[in-house]
Amino acid sequence: MQVVEFNATVENGVIPIPHQYENTFFENVKVIVRAEVEAYQRPVKQKKKLHYIGIDMTGYKFSREEANGR
Repeated sequence: MQVVEFNATVENGVIPIPHQYENTFFENVKVIVRAEVEAYQRPVKQKKKLHYIGIDMTGYKFSREEANGR
């Protein structure tokens, strides 16, 4: 097993491998991540979620037989 240690900055969820190690790893690797204290305490921006879609159903007639008709 070969062990390599380097510091990196996570970019869009990706840890870049330094250029000097690009041709060192060809297949499966085991990755252990140790973050600096302030790095993992930053608040994570959450994407806005779609909570509901409002559809005006006024005047729409609906029957169970039509909905289950196949």
